[in-house]
Amino acid sequence: MRRILLTCAIIATLIGFAEPPAFAQARYFGDSVPYPRVQPRLLAKRVVKPVIVIDPGHGGRDPGAIGKNGTQEKGITYSAAQELKTILAKSGKYKVIVTRRGDQYIAHEERLRIARAGGADLFISLHADSTGNGAARGASVYTLADRAKGRSKRLVNSQNWILDVDLAKQSDPVGDILVDLAQRKTESQSEQFANILLKNLEGKTRLIGNSHRRAGYFVLLAPDVPAVLLELGFLSNPNDEALLKSKKHRKKILGAVKGSVDQYFKQINR
Repeated sequence: MRRILLTCAIIATLIGFAEPPAFAQARYFGDSVPYPRVQPRLLAKRVVKPVIVIDPGHGGRDPGAIGKNGTQEKGITYSAAQELKTILAKSGKYKVIVTRRGDQYIAHEERLRIARAGGADLFISLHADSTGNGAARGASVYTLADRAKGRSKRLVNSQNWILDVDLAKQSDPVGDILVDLAQRKTESQSEQFANILLKNLEGKTRLIGNSHRRAGYFVLLAPDVPAVLLELGFLSNPNDEALLKSKKHRKKILGAVKGSVDQYFKQINR
C-alpha cells in the first residue's frame, strides 16, 4: 500500500499537481537516483499582489499642523489612511500596509523600514499643509528633489540597502552606480505616479498652483521604493480645514488616489 501511495505521489509531482510528500523527498531509487522534481517553470505561477504602504503623517507627541479651529493634522492623516486602506483592500488587488496604528509617534527612519520590510511597490505619505498665509488653499503632490539624492545615498550607506549589496565594501564609484541605477528607476516611477495622481485629483478637490512639487522629505528618500507625499489641503485655511474634516470630501480625494494606483500599475505592468 505504501508503495502504491509513493508511486501516485511521484506521478502527481511530475505532471505538476503536487510536491512530493516528506517521506518521498528523503528516498532514492535503487540506483541512488533521487526522485525527480517538477521544474519551477512548469508550476503554476503564484499571483503576487502589489504592496501599497500608506503613511499617515505625524502622530503621538507630534500633532503636525493645527488648524484655525483646532483640527490636528495627525488625526486627519490617520482617518484618511484608514479610509484609503479600506478602499484599496476592498478591490482585492493590493496588499495594504499602514505605517502607524492609532495615535502613535513613528520616527521617519522606522516608516521607511516598515515600507522596505513590507516589500513596498508604492509608498504614499499623507499630510495636511499649513502656512502663515491663511488664504493658501489646495492639494499638492511632492516627489524627491534632485538636491536630496546625496542624502539618499548616505542613508543607503548607513543601512546597507540595495539588493543586499554591502556598499561599505564597494569602491565609491561602484556604490554610486548601484545607488544611481536604483534612484533613476524609482524617480521615474515616482514622477509617473505623481503625474497620474494630480490629473485624477483635478475636479475632485482644489489644487494649489505649481501642484507638483519637489522636496527632500525623509519619507521620500528610499532609493528603491517609488514614493509620493500628498498634501491633502491647508489646515491653516478655514475652508480647507472644514473640507478635510468632512468624510464625504476625503472620500472624493481618496477615490482619486485609488484610481491613480490602478492606473499606475496598469501602465508599469504593460
